[in-house]
Amino acid sequence: METGAWGAGAIVRDSHGNLVGALAMRAPSRISVLATELYALKVEISFALDASWVPLEIESDSLHAVSMVNSEEECLAAEEGLVDGVRCLLVSSASPAVRYTPHQANAAHRITRFSLRDQILSCWLDVGPLWLMDAVYDDWHVPTVD
Repeated sequence: METGAWGAGAIVRDSHGNLVGALAMRAPSRISVLATELYALKVEISFALDASWVPLEIESDSLHAVSMVNSEEECLAAEEGLVDGVRCLLVSSASPAVRYTPHQANAAHRITRFSLRDQILSCWLDVGPLWLMDAVYDDWHVPTVD
């Protein structure tokens, strides 16, 4: 893995948590972690729209990225272009907002790590490698503590 390399991963599930599609790819290098999270959101929404998987419920485990995208105020941060791009895609998807959801197993992070080892764009539809299917299951079926 090269220094400064970032990856982006997207997981699309149905209402039962089953894998519909997944995408792994390199993110532009030399950008911040926040910009990478915003880039991943943009890739995820574009991927789902291109496959006509609508309506969408969009989640991210980056509270800062979610706050920036959902804010009605003009973004004046360095990540303004990414924020505006995600906002435009949200309008196209008819999704009201991105929801912050902390993930414990975090299948998206596992697919992101995969993208750093694999030098090409990887895409799976309906079924993926065993490690991905396990991660998707674990992420959706995290036991709750009452």
